[in-house]
Amino acid sequence: MMNAIHPLHVIVALILLLCMKTSSLVSKDSNIIKCIEREREALLLFKQGVNDGELLNSWNKEEENCCKWEGVGCDNHTGHVTQLDLSFLHSPLIINFTGISTNGSFPYQIGNLSNLHYLSLRSNDFSGPIPKFIGSLNSLRYLDLSHNSFEGPIPHELGNLSQLQYLNLNSEFSGITLVVRKFDWLFNLSSLTHLDLSGTIVAPSIIWVSLIQRIPSISLMRLEQCKLLAPSCTLDNFSSSISNLHLQGNNINSSIFNCLSHLGGSLEVLDLSYNDLKGRIPQSFGHMTSLTHLNLQHNFLNGPIPNSFGRMTALTYLDLSSNQLSQAIPNSFGCMTALTFLYLSSNQLHGEFPNSLQNLSNLKVVDFSFNNLTGSLPDFTLLSSLTELVVKFNQLDGYLPTVFEKHSALQILDLSNNHLKGSVPDFTGLSSLESLDLHHNEFFGNLPNFTGLSSLSDLHLSNNEFSGSLPDFTGCSSLKVLHLDKNKFTEWGAQSTGSLSSLTELDLSMNSIESTITETHLSNLSSLKHLSASYNSLTFEFSSEWLLPFQIDSLYLSSCKLGPKFPNWIRNQHRISSLDISHNQISDTIPIWFWNITTEMGLLNLSSNEIRGKFSYVPHEIALIDLSSNYFDGPLPPIPADCGEINLSKNKFSGTLFSLGIVEDRGFTRSASFGPVFLDISHNQLFGALPDCWMLLPSLVFLNLGYNNFSGRIPTSIGNLGSLGALILRKNKLYGKLPASLRNCRSLGFADFSFNKLSGEVPSWIGEDLPHLYALILKANRFYGSLPIEICHLSNLHFLDLSMNRISGTVPTCFGNFTAMIRKGKEGVEHIYESRHPVLQSPSEYSYTYFDDVLARWKGQEYEYGSNFAYLKMIDLSTNNLTGEIPIGITRLVELKGLNLSGNRFYGEVPVEIGELKVLESLDLSTNKFSGEIPSSMSGLYFLAFLNLSNNNFSGKIPSGTQLQGFNTSTYEGNTELCGKPLTNICPVDNIGPSSGEYEVDEDSSEYKRWLCIGGVLGFSTSFWGIIGTLVLNQRWRHAYYLSLYKLKERFYVAIAVHIGKLQRKV
Repeated sequence: MMNAIHPLHVIVALILLLCMKTSSLVSKDSNIIKCIEREREALLLFKQGVNDGELLNSWNKEEENCCKWEGVGCDNHTGHVTQLDLSFLHSPLIINFTGISTNGSFPYQIGNLSNLHYLSLRSNDFSGPIPKFIGSLNSLRYLDLSHNSFEGPIPHELGNLSQLQYLNLNSEFSGITLVVRKFDWLFNLSSLTHLDLSGTIVAPSIIWVSLIQRIPSISLMRLEQCKLLAPSCTLDNFSSSISNLHLQGNNINSSIFNCLSHLGGSLEVLDLSYNDLKGRIPQSFGHMTSLTHLNLQHNFLNGPIPNSFGRMTALTYLDLSSNQLSQAIPNSFGCMTALTFLYLSSNQLHGEFPNSLQNLSNLKVVDFSFNNLTGSLPDFTLLSSLTELVVKFNQLDGYLPTVFEKHSALQILDLSNNHLKGSVPDFTGLSSLESLDLHHNEFFGNLPNFTGLSSLSDLHLSNNEFSGSLPDFTGCSSLKVLHLDKNKFTEWGAQSTGSLSSLTELDLSMNSIESTITETHLSNLSSLKHLSASYNSLTFEFSSEWLLPFQIDSLYLSSCKLGPKFPNWIRNQHRISSLDISHNQISDTIPIWFWNITTEMGLLNLSSNEIRGKFSYVPHEIALIDLSSNYFDGPLPPIPADCGEINLSKNKFSGTLFSLGIVEDRGFTRSASFGPVFLDISHNQLFGALPDCWMLLPSLVFLNLGYNNFSGRIPTSIGNLGSLGALILRKNKLYGKLPASLRNCRSLGFADFSFNKLSGEVPSWIGEDLPHLYALILKANRFYGSLPIEICHLSNLHFLDLSMNRISGTVPTCFGNFTAMIRKGKEGVEHIYESRHPVLQSPSEYSYTYFDDVLARWKGQEYEYGSNFAYLKMIDLSTNNLTGEIPIGITRLVELKGLNLSGNRFYGEVPVEIGELKVLESLDLSTNKFSGEIPSSMSGLYFLAFLNLSNNNFSGKIPSGTQLQGFNTSTYEGNTELCGKPLTNICPVDNIGPSSGEYEVDEDSSEYKRWLCIGGVLGFSTSFWGIIGTLVLNQRWRHAYYLSLYKLKERFYVAIAVHIGKLQRKV
């Protein structure tokens, strides 16, 4: 009975338990652990020093228990503050620690939080040096000061935090620099597992690789953007625990590969992107079998991708993009069955897709863009997890596989800029598709309907050959961007796009659409911001009271049919920034309401209509205004000084240039920060002197004041336009000399001063100081004197027109130095001016290319050349007082297409080397004093379409058997001693027939035979050895011998004919 439990004992035990429970409940309600008072005071002092913007409202004196404050954590038993996390704030705290870490002020009081285990000040705006007192928080295990504005050297006192496991001082993108001068303090952090010093500047003398050896516990290290140099890896005992190594954005070279071989199989994540890696990727990567993430993008790696990559079977992420890798994608890729993300873009890979890729059933994202991959797309049926496939800018051809319709997970498909062809399959099975880009391929035929693709937001099908009607997009409720431009669509039905209420961009430009656009087409497009339908045959027919039901930002309807009335249906627009309704047959005046919708306009193009009246106001925000080819009259409109491009040409504006808003009576209104880049007010009725204050428009690149009635001298201030590329003053009444200040316009490429009254000698500085000049036109002025030899320095010259002046002397022999007339192509002369406006809101970049009309005498007629001017290489020195012979240097300009030396006093023989100008199309040597025979070498000028040799002293027979007989007789008239076809003047040798008896015969027929044999033998021998031998060796000899042979042949022919006549007379 001794072991029996007495009932009294049980009752007593129950009572004690009940008391203990009651005591516990009372303790919970009334004896909650509170924070230590001195730690509470330290936190309040900290708050006083920060600009918290009421973010720390819970930190107040009313709440005595700081453990309840937001961001503060305490030990449940002791009440000590163990956690301070201020990274949760939506707005950053601001404090500058400069000078406060040693003066005893409030931040030092945080040192009283001696039990702090966790401190995060991440993503605030703390500045100044990192406080040294943080090194006294000996209990810290987690310290995150990243993404602030700390600067200066990292204090070595942080090395006292021996229990620290996590250290993040990342300062990337802060614009402020932290500096690591030594790593010694880091070696004391023996418990450290996570280190992030990204964005800090690591001293070049530091062997940063030693961190991996000296801190064996470290598993993750980030040293991104630290300006690290190539490591020297002589160490053998590397830590085997490091699994994550992030070194992107440094100056590390390929010697790092030797270090990686010491890391064993522990490495799982390796990022060496944006470094200076060169050469081939080593095969040793295949030994890193634990690697799951490898990023080597944006380096200079070349050669093939190693086959050993196939051994990295754990790899899920591989990025080798933006290198110089070549050859084919290895078949061994098919062994990396865990691969989920594969980026190989922007390399030089070629060949076809390896079939082994079908084994990568886990692939989600594939980017092979910007390579030279060929062949057709493979069957991706087995890649059921694929969500993104980007293969743009390759050389793929063939047809688009129909299996894409089975990829219900596919979200992004970009095959743009390839050579894919055929029709496009039905995509309605791609229920997750968000973006489809097939632009710039060779697809053709009708598009399938896209009905039901509710997730589709971006569709780019431009630059193909799709035809027929626009497809039906019913049900594409998420579609925002639709680009169908540059195709062959013929019809735009209202039902195709009428229900796209989410659509913001619609580009149908450059098709063959012939449709009448009514309210039904646009009424439901309530979100539309950008509409481009230029270069179609669209007729817009809206009721007179109808208005656009949306506020549009950009409207491009060039070359449609809006006229004859000005489009009234845009009068309710208030934020339109770009408007192009050029080439629209509008023959109306500008309505009053138009000025109310231009307040935010940056681009306005009304060109090539028949709009009349005055244009009195230009929006202040305008960047490009084109009113050219209309009937605007009155004074020039005031143009804001910041307007970049101004084209008011081909109108009826009158008055002086001072009426233009950018100039006033004493010059330009102000010096704009940028000012006009393009200014064309040609083909108007402007008059008066040009202002002499062009220095206030320093950004001007193109200036055309031609075809007006400006008078006076060319202002010297134009010489201050250092960026000027084209200067056109054609057909005015300007006089005086070319100002020497123009020599400062060293960017000048096109200079046209023709049809004025300018005088003086052609300046030598044109050749000395204008190295980029490719067109020099001084035609129809009063220049005199000799041509300066310095003009031969213009090696880029394509077009030289000095005609209709009073220039005398000889042509410099160095004209052969115009090397641009020797090179093929149109290098440097593709256009006079081109601008692009990516900043303006538009469905696609708005480009504006300008070709000025070049007035040239070509093939005997005056022609204006626009874009074709780029191919015109020509010299025109006609109608001057030049003398001497044609310099041999001109015949070296083998790409010359036009040469006009007419109306001068040239003499002597035309050099036989003129036959080297094989592409010459127009040659005018008329009205000179040339003599001798027409060179037979001209018979090789097969492209010659115009020839004028009239009014010279040429003699002899026109070379026969070539196109030279095909020209009109006027080509050769005025040369009395020329004979042969096409002239009626028969050469003497051609007038001898077998029945002629005018010759006296005093020898028998044997004499004839003897001469015939001699002539035959000599002719054969001379021809054989002359052509096969000497003529092959030397070009000039070839022409000289050919001419001599021709003359010798003629002498033999005459001799034989004479003997025949004598024999016949004897008989």
